[in-house]
Amino acid sequence: MKATVRTNLLVLVATFALACGVAQASLDQGLDALRAGDYARAAKLLRPLAESGNAEAQYRIGRMLEFGAGYPKDVPQAITWYRKAAAVGHVAAMEQLGEIYALGEGAAQDDAEAALWFRKAADAGNAAAQYNLGLAYAKGAGVKADIPTAIAWFRKSAAQGQVEALAKLGIAYAEGTGVAKDPVLAYANFALAARSHDATFIAQRDAAAAALTPEQRKAGDAAAQAWKRGEPGVTTISVAAGTGTVAKAAPERCSATGSMGGERFTLSHCAISLMQDAHSVAIWFNDEPLSPEEVADFQVSSYAADRKGNKPRTRLVAMFCPGGGSADASPAGVKSIDVNTNHAKSPLAGIQNVFEAPKDFRVEKLTGKVEPGGRLAGRIVAARDSTSFTLEFDLALPTKDAAAGLTCH
Repeated sequence: MKATVRTNLLVLVATFALACGVAQASLDQGLDALRAGDYARAAKLLRPLAESGNAEAQYRIGRMLEFGAGYPKDVPQAITWYRKAAAVGHVAAMEQLGEIYALGEGAAQDDAEAALWFRKAADAGNAAAQYNLGLAYAKGAGVKADIPTAIAWFRKSAAQGQVEALAKLGIAYAEGTGVAKDPVLAYANFALAARSHDATFIAQRDAAAAALTPEQRKAGDAAAQAWKRGEPGVTTISVAAGTGTVAKAAPERCSATGSMGGERFTLSHCAISLMQDAHSVAIWFNDEPLSPEEVADFQVSSYAADRKGNKPRTRLVAMFCPGGGSADASPAGVKSIDVNTNHAKSPLAGIQNVFEAPKDFRVEKLTGKVEPGGRLAGRIVAARDSTSFTLEFDLALPTKDAAAGLTCH
């Protein structure tokens, strides 16, 4: 009996593997037919896969219906297929739904529905959706108008090379909208967008160049040349004494000193995370150097463990809203700090508590932009019960977005 069961299982596994192989072959052939413009063959190959639940095939059938390729144009039916694909996580289908509802072509325009789908796709990392969500925040279309948030989404999209987002950053710097006005930064971002050979972006670049000195233009060209994919556009430029050199970023620094439950501590190693939508940050002050992997993990989780391997660590994590929900940091904006500590010598000295202003702490200095690629500098002095600390920091904010953090009001 056991042998029979085993044989049947093997047959089932082999049958399943064969079916998957056939499905993948049909999908590949269908996509090849689409690329060749043979829409009738593409529909014949992809439709059965779509009906059996293949998300990529559902998305492709949706596009064929939306644009009338291989089928009569039928946007409502396209929406049906996009929704099927989006329901199982197909990011491009989510973005396409956002575009349909934003434009109102073939379906009733619905800015709120568009923003919803753009958000889903943007959170999953789709560059076009990040750009379109930035537009929604810039216009107040389906969401409350919020220029700093719009800029933040443009930066995420620009980091993936989306030329429209780079051009929007150029406009922001040219006009001083949501960022400090800077004609050289405007030129550098337009120059990146113009690499697409789009006539509009080339015209924007050339118009920005006409207002610059030769030194400024040289600095802008150097910054654009130095830009790498993954960076949120060009964010820092300096023209030095006629040489047009790009300034190096100031070195980062941080320290935390004080007492946890009577146990003294001095911490001089840091990582910082940014929860972009809330404009909140978390800073991890640690007793020993942090590895690149630890820093990267903190940037996306805002979590710092009490131990490294079998060794306890002394650390302090402070979560707060530097601008009280705004992208502009200010001492008055910080109403509370979520403090989490651990002491290597005394686990009982650690706390997790919320410090309230002004009774528990004062912000002596705080400046910067709470946005991807921004910079945050400050000094905070706090005391509550048997815990006291002084935090000093001047740190570059990551371009990655943390999945956890404080919600600012």
